[in-house]
Amino acid sequence: MEKARYSLADLAGVVPHLEDYLYKIFEGLLDGIKDSDSSLLEQIIHEWAQIESENQISPIKINLVLVWTNLLDVTCETLQNQLEAAEYVRLCAVLIPLFSRALREASAADLKNKLWFAENELKRVRQTLERVEGSKSDFISVAAHELRTPLTLIEGYTSMLREAMPTEDSRRLQAALCLKGINSGTRRLRDIVDDMIDVSMIDNNLLALNFQPIWLNRIFESVQREFQSTLTERKHDFQITLFPGSKDMIFGDGERLFQAFRNITANAIKYTPDGGRIVIDGRILPGFVEVIISDTGIGIDPDQHTRIFEKFGRLGSVALHSSGKTKFKGGGPGLGLPITKGIVEAHGGAIWVESDGYDEVKCPGSKFHIMLPVRKSPPNDRAAQFFLSKE
Repeated sequence: MEKARYSLADLAGVVPHLEDYLYKIFEGLLDGIKDSDSSLLEQIIHEWAQIESENQISPIKINLVLVWTNLLDVTCETLQNQLEAAEYVRLCAVLIPLFSRALREASAADLKNKLWFAENELKRVRQTLERVEGSKSDFISVAAHELRTPLTLIEGYTSMLREAMPTEDSRRLQAALCLKGINSGTRRLRDIVDDMIDVSMIDNNLLALNFQPIWLNRIFESVQREFQSTLTERKHDFQITLFPGSKDMIFGDGERLFQAFRNITANAIKYTPDGGRIVIDGRILPGFVEVIISDTGIGIDPDQHTRIFEKFGRLGSVALHSSGKTKFKGGGPGLGLPITKGIVEAHGGAIWVESDGYDEVKCPGSKFHIMLPVRKSPPNDRAAQFFLSKE
């Protein structure tokens, strides 16, 4: 008992009533020697392991296998010094199997405790991440709505100033340029605020779709008109292929799908060097239409193929961030593709990207695949009633 207590002195402040446990252990060994029964030792091991779990002591501090190995060494050393060789060997022949079974139980208890600690740690981390994610979503929602009010005021007063400007003098031209800059800035800010509200709605499963008859080729043409001046300025070759299914009428939210295709096209323009090519193509599949938007841009690393669809996920260094919407490698808040993913999935579709990698010299390009269900009738009774009554 003295040698065991001394050898395990480091645990005295960690394990309550250590001496009582050591006394029980040696009592269990004595009982085991008499009837070769290790059940009392196993019970002691389970009690000790239970105390560790209840006190949430790190399994690194107390390793039951090391404790029992230490006790085996102390016991064998003491017996060797006290007994004749023959008696020592005869006693060890009984003790070693008892310690072997105890070590097996201790190993199982150690593993169980480590798993218990790991599960609790993972649970704690998961809860922390959920709180952080919830805080981010709440912040985005609150910030977006708070920004809307001053933004509306700026737009209103800008309109009033434009109407109150003098009709003829040089100051009118100067004031007009200033108002144009303010108007451009407020439009850009409103786009960001709208994106923040959209991503908040997607996070909370509140994105409502207005299903109506749509034609994909018309949406593509609207996207081209939206970026025509930028495409001309950047000398991009923009091609729309009238693939099978693109001219067929299907049901979907035209405004939201325009937003989704616009976001992907904006990214293609942004990450394709001047003079590049952007192509909208696709194909019809059983129950689905697949739209493929490809570019000859700088590409995307394979390990980023999933991350770009996450909130605030963006390519390149934040230190090189610029707010240019279609400027080459221009930055952004990183909400466009997550919103696009939310819109596509709300339609019951899927989106993914293919790219051989990131290379600003070879420009391997990227291909965004968008799968949309081919709905030939309204998806719900309310929409069906509206369109059937029209017919």
